[in-house]
Amino acid sequence: MKSTILYICAALLAATTLSSCLFNEDFVGSEFTAGTIEGETAVHLGKADNINYQRKITEAGLTSALETMNKTKLLGQMLSAQYALRGGKQGNSPGPHAYQYQFSLETDNYAGYLCLPQDFGGRMQSTYYNSQDFNGGAMGSFMEMKNFIVPILNHPQIDSIPEIKAISLLIYDISAQEVADIYGAFPYVNYKANRQDHPFVYNPLDTIYATIVNNIDTIVSCLQNYPNRPQWYQAKVDGILKQYDRVSPTTGDKIQNWIRLANSLKLRMAMNIVKVEPVLAQKWAEQAVQSGVIETSAQQFGVSPQIIGFSHPLIEISNSWNDTRLNASFESILKAYDHPVLSFLFTKNSHPIINKDDPSKIYPAESGYVGLRSGIRMLSGQAYNVNFRTAYSRISEAILEMPLFVIKLSEVQFLRAEGALRGWNMGGSAEGFYNLAIENAYSDTELKIYDELNDDFIYFDQTKYRPALANYMKMENARDIDYVDPYSNEYNRKSTLKVGVKWNNGDNNETKLEKIITQKYIAGFPNSFVAWGDLRRTGYPRIFPVVYDDGDGSIPAGDIIRRIPFSGTSQEAIRNDIANTGLRALGGPDKQGTRLWWDVAGANF
Repeated sequence: MKSTILYICAALLAATTLSSCLFNEDFVGSEFTAGTIEGETAVHLGKADNINYQRKITEAGLTSALETMNKTKLLGQMLSAQYALRGGKQGNSPGPHAYQYQFSLETDNYAGYLCLPQDFGGRMQSTYYNSQDFNGGAMGSFMEMKNFIVPILNHPQIDSIPEIKAISLLIYDISAQEVADIYGAFPYVNYKANRQDHPFVYNPLDTIYATIVNNIDTIVSCLQNYPNRPQWYQAKVDGILKQYDRVSPTTGDKIQNWIRLANSLKLRMAMNIVKVEPVLAQKWAEQAVQSGVIETSAQQFGVSPQIIGFSHPLIEISNSWNDTRLNASFESILKAYDHPVLSFLFTKNSHPIINKDDPSKIYPAESGYVGLRSGIRMLSGQAYNVNFRTAYSRISEAILEMPLFVIKLSEVQFLRAEGALRGWNMGGSAEGFYNLAIENAYSDTELKIYDELNDDFIYFDQTKYRPALANYMKMENARDIDYVDPYSNEYNRKSTLKVGVKWNNGDNNETKLEKIITQKYIAGFPNSFVAWGDLRRTGYPRIFPVVYDDGDGSIPAGDIIRRIPFSGTSQEAIRNDIANTGLRALGGPDKQGTRLWWDVAGANF
């Protein structure tokens, strides 16, 4: 019944008048700090990294600590911080406003998943346009998370519950790793220490990575010690997690699941640094796998619309606001593999598309799945009668209850496949993990459509994907299908995808890696943070180049955007921080073409 209600709500939402959050005053990307706690006058500083998990805690001491924290509803901020990981705002569950700034306005397009069909009042002229209005989106969501979780980390009473402190620190570090991979340097240490005022010291990406991994090792040790705690203590902690944990699996041992998440994050980070620090990368990866990573779909982490009661934000962004559409690169990849998820994730063109060079050529409504090329010059308007590009394929309501994943099983298995390919001890072979990852790409994603005829849901994984898997995994070569834009021949593009799906031990390592990353890309939609990171690191998958590079002039011809410039530069204090420590920490100019520390040019092997 709950699912049916959500679908009815989505239908009503799609029927409303077009609007967009983008013209609201409360811009989520604004820089701000607010580490205070309601009901307290003191600001607690500098205690976030101190987790004394060997500390002896009395029942009376824990009760007193909880009473103090409950007076200000401090632990409830854990929940708000988790929502902020994926588009939550002001303590609410994920919504389209913050999610759009965090993902859809920039990284979704850079990764080649989606494409903006309109110029947002001139603020986004094309995909690579350097928009100071939008560059702060991902950082804004991080700051939202930070302002909820950092007061917990620095509060003296949280030391009486080290496991909750450890989990809160992991939430901070998950978001910090994501935002660091977008901008390259930021005040990671000062923010975590709850510093309130400028100047903020920007930390280099290698320092951020090393500190996060040190945190992870402490977090894992703390949580592994949990079974040694007395039963009365475990009952209290379990109750806190039951009340305030909304991203971990609903089944299984919650503490063990958080250990697996921590190690899976470490594995992700290990692979990111493989070209700049290969020895350290192998060490981190093998440690993570040995300690225990996500191994089943029941252990995946994410914010679930079905459990919490909201709709996936992309539904409103795409269908009500008309603010995002299928990207031509993603269309081309899915069609080259004849992948059944294309018809589940996206709709056919909603209106006719008329060829500008030959108006007699009309692509009728509902003719097919068609995406937009990145780098086209945007048009104004959100409705078809003023902007024909809104007719291109939009997001299907099949993703209505799809979790907003933090880390999926298939990502971890693709990481292990790549590690094994590199000769690391991943607990199995590259071929084995690669095949498992493809098989589990849509496990428990809740990707489904409502079948009115049978009054039931059709689940993609069960109905479409699993029956097609055997043939899909035998595909030795991708189909040679070119991208054709119904509007203009100028945007047509020859297919760039050449590798098949089937694993072939006779392939060279580069071909095997391309297969791993391309399938990881398909499985990971719509998490563009990971996809864009892989694209920069490996060059895969082979997406189309942007039509026009309207960026800041720093991207070499034929290259891709490498980072988002710092945000908040309209404020003098932020400009001074960037000048004093930011540029040095970044290791280059504050430009889109500046490569991050781990983004090393050259061969993958």
